[in-house]
Amino acid sequence: MAFRFDARQPADEEVRRVVTDRLVQAEASLASGTPKGVHETRKRLKELRALLRLLQAALGKRAFASRNRRLRDLGRELSSLRDSAALVESWDKLGETDRKRFASPAMKRVRQRLQERADQQTAAASSHPELLAELVALRQDVPGWKLAGQGFGLFIRGLEDNYKAGRQALKTARDKPTDETLHDWRKRVKDHWYHTQLLAAAWPTEFKTRQKSLKRLSEYLGDDHDLAVMQQLLDSEPTLFGASNTRQAIAESLARQREVLQTKAFTLGRRLYLDKPTALAERWRDLWRLASRPHSPRKSKAKDRTAPLGLLPHLVDQADT
Repeated sequence: MAFRFDARQPADEEVRRVVTDRLVQAEASLASGTPKGVHETRKRLKELRALLRLLQAALGKRAFASRNRRLRDLGRELSSLRDSAALVESWDKLGETDRKRFASPAMKRVRQRLQERADQQTAAASSHPELLAELVALRQDVPGWKLAGQGFGLFIRGLEDNYKAGRQALKTARDKPTDETLHDWRKRVKDHWYHTQLLAAAWPTEFKTRQKSLKRLSEYLGDDHDLAVMQQLLDSEPTLFGASNTRQAIAESLARQREVLQTKAFTLGRRLYLDKPTALAERWRDLWRLASRPHSPRKSKAKDRTAPLGLLPHLVDQADT
């Protein structure tokens, strides 16, 4: 089922439906006891935490903090397995940037050691019964969620605040591009990406384009983060990466590729975060209201020709070109 609210349905009911659906999916994935299942569970938890941030004002500080903490702790319990697998994936992507260098016997031995390291952690994968029980408990709480507001009013404050936080994180990362500031920006980008998916009913074709761009931006920053983790491992466990000349070659490739990824991210990020927070939130609210209106049946052709509301979709298109 799509990670999306239906604008034609009561907003609070849609929140409970989507949250319940994502928790059911997380339970099924975790119960599989496979590395892929763990990865899918972590994705569902990230989606749910982004949804909570969209609802932060509607939930209230105490309820938001409690539910967010429970989801965060669940994600942390599952993080080590995914991080090891991501390291091998990151190595392969890095190798694509300089195939000749990474085809050497020394580089192949490094990859083998990284794969063995990941395999050892993969072997520890299980159904995590205690975590599964926590997911079930979270799902059982959903019908009792109390939400202040109605319609788009449930979302507008969270949308504006999180988009504003993304703009600030972009500025901070541009002014001081450290591993920490870039990772913080990535988290805010992913939140906005998820919010765009949840609210896509406001204008599906327009929001789909934005989703694609946000996903690409998230991938740039995600790949950069994976390379940052590899650099940290290179510093903390140098023997894993072979002799000093091999480590030097890896470090050079890491630095060069991170520069490429960060340049792409900042270029795309400036475009996606161009709107002022209040303007973006109010525009999305107005589009949501248009999408939530029931379609009136046509009574006659004469009435259709004179109805001013028939011009609304065209006017909206023109206003945003």
